[in-house]
Amino acid sequence: MRKFAFNNFKNKHMTTELTKATDLQTAFIAMSENHLKMRASDNPEFKKKFIKTFSDLIFSQNDEMLEKLAKTKPASLMNAVFRATEAGASFAKKEVSFIPFEIFKKEKKNGADVKSGTGEYEALVIFDINFQKQQIMSLENHKKFFTSEIYEGVKVLKSLDTGNYVFHGENNVNNPTVGYYAAFIDTTGEKYDIYMSCAEIVERAKFSPQFKADNYKNTKNSIHYEKIVVRNLMKEIPKISRELSSIIAYDESQYTDYELVDDSIPNRLEAAKKEIAETTNGKQAEPTTPAAEEAREPVAASQPKKQPANAVKPDTFF
Repeated sequence: MRKFAFNNFKNKHMTTELTKATDLQTAFIAMSENHLKMRASDNPEFKKKFIKTFSDLIFSQNDEMLEKLAKTKPASLMNAVFRATEAGASFAKKEVSFIPFEIFKKEKKNGADVKSGTGEYEALVIFDINFQKQQIMSLENHKKFFTSEIYEGVKVLKSLDTGNYVFHGENNVNNPTVGYYAAFIDTTGEKYDIYMSCAEIVERAKFSPQFKADNYKNTKNSIHYEKIVVRNLMKEIPKISRELSSIIAYDESQYTDYELVDDSIPNRLEAAKKEIAETTNGKQAEPTTPAAEEAREPVAASQPKKQPANAVKPDTFF
């Protein structure tokens, strides 16, 4: 019966999407077995966990979300379940959440680009911050782990002896939050810590295609700020577990670095062409060597430059 259900599902939907929630509910076991076999990850223990994770995802959703699950691209859906299983996170316990992103296509209509929905979804999984904390505290080398908001008025320094952060001043909860701090102390007493200002956290968050500015308007008691600090601390902790390694790897894949292109850099090829053209027309081209460029600089340029008013100074109070 299971084989028939899967074959029926495969013939109708494997290359597109599941059109009915009932298809997903009846075919998820066969889908799991086939997916794990293709990934050579079908050992009995992992397969049992995978099917349980998939089952929790399907049967813990409301009708609206279940319909979106059914319309999620099969490869994307199965990869989301695989990631959650690797991390040991449960959808039913809200340790991980399934977020469907609708796929749009652009078409030309009357000479204009028009974006329209395809009816399909891509899957994204978000690991709960408390689940990640629990995973950190369950590490064999864990002695102490904590996070804290840093409020305005606290002086933040970094020790040259230990490399750890040092804070001076009263951390008054009535003041605005200016940053977040996380620390892990292992069983040998070694301390691993990280501090990020709210501005640094927002800049890091902007690398994600899923960045939403509204999530970062309120800096106080914010899981959005805290989770980025915790995730960056996890990369510093030695002997990290396989589950946490999986979370880090997945989270990192959601962030895309970019390279800043400076349009002010002169186009040397065009400059050379201009110089040749001017010489050909009988006009003496001005020299373009570094020495000549320096010679044309006004004398005032050699004067020490004034620091901008907003320059960062050492020992700045937040």
